[in-house]
Amino acid sequence: MQANILILDDEESIRFSFYRFLAAEGHNVTTAASYGEALERMDEKIFHLILADIVLGDGFGINILQEVRRRIIETRVIIMTAYPTAETEQLSSRMHAADYLTKPLRQLGLLAAVNKALERVDENFEPRQRSLS
Repeated sequence: MQANILILDDEESIRFSFYRFLAAEGHNVTTAASYGEALERMDEKIFHLILADIVLGDGFGINILQEVRRRIIETRVIIMTAYPTAETEQLSSRMHAADYLTKPLRQLGLLAAVNKALERVDENFEPRQRSLS
């Protein structure tokens, strides 16, 4: 399945690496370096999956998970962090994140997590915006 994937990370090398791996797998990949930029990308396109780093310069990946839950039905979110804590892992779980990954990630681990998150997505799945009115 070709999925629309957003990579949200403030580290350019991570965005580039993940972009390259996932695009090679046939996905439509978009990147964002900040919380604000991710919100702009979410206004432009609906994503099947968002890979979000927890610690960003202008916000937190958990905030993106909250925003996704507020406005989009079905979109899956994988939370990533180099600084795992029981608190952020529990919060991610309570908010139904598709996964909680600890950096550094290897290519095979990333692809496995993405495939697992997308495995229940039907070929004809089109994420829908919630009616915010």
